[in-house]
Amino acid sequence: MPTARLSEARINAFKPETSARDVRDAALKGFGVRIMPSGRKRFFIHTQFDGKRIWRLIGEPGRMSLAEARDAARTALAAIRKGQPASMSPDDTLFETVAEEVFRRYSRHWKPSAPRVNRGYLRNQILPRFKGRQIADITLKDVRDWFMSLHATPVAADRSAPVLSVIMD
Repeated sequence: MPTARLSEARINAFKPETSARDVRDAALKGFGVRIMPSGRKRFFIHTQFDGKRIWRLIGEPGRMSLAEARDAARTALAAIRKGQPASMSPDDTLFETVAEEVFRRYSRHWKPSAPRVNRGYLRNQILPRFKGRQIADITLKDVRDWFMSLHATPVAADRSAPVLSVIMD
């Protein structure tokens, strides 16, 4: 993963490639910018605490300055290192927000009819259980309990599990 001293000019100069790439900030460990193939850019933090990897979005370069993003990242990283929840924009990590972003980005990998069918499984089987929850708070036990609760509809369980898997990745 490349590391560079991030600046407003350097971030604006990054060009999209065929796959997403992350550029880490040399000035603040755990902070960087992700450049998507679409050209969209987002600030993020990525660290490890208590044996768990933590990856969170901070914001977009067009909506916040680099200085604001660094301050938000510094605050979030300090909170994580103290064992406290990183208070980012809570709406960015809600399950339904992440699910919508996944559908927006990942639909191109599915057959033409799959997004419509998968949205049905999302709406009917997945969202009733996980809507309103922070994505980082959903555990493997929660997923197993959800899957077991669908025992009366095994086809729906088997077809919605991969959709949930893509969202959680």
